[in-house]
Amino acid sequence: MLLDWQTLGFSRQELDVLEYTPVLVRAGRRSFYSTILAPGGAFLRYDPGCLEAMDERGGKALALVEDRIAGAPCETHHWRQGDILIIDNWRVLHGRSPSDQGSGRRLARILIDA
Repeated sequence: MLLDWQTLGFSRQELDVLEYTPVLVRAGRRSFYSTILAPGGAFLRYDPGCLEAMDERGGKALALVEDRIAGAPCETHHWRQGDILIIDNWRVLHGRSPSDQGSGRRLARILIDA
């Protein structure tokens, strides 16, 4: 499932909330504080499994993103053997549908520095 976060139609005020409201990113011993929207809008960080609101504003910011994603049409890639999918990880939110869990997929991460 693929979704260009820039198509979610956030207002300038909503983008400011996403850029300036801190959240906790739970990553085991390497947890850190961040914002949902990177400075300057470089990318949007959203993973409900590891983001945690620090206060009421953070809860509202997370709910805003969740609501927009829930109502947005996303692209679905139907995998076939031998498929390779390249994703701009800074622009595209991506995930698996519940039916894809346990599919035996393998991931390779490659950084292309332009």
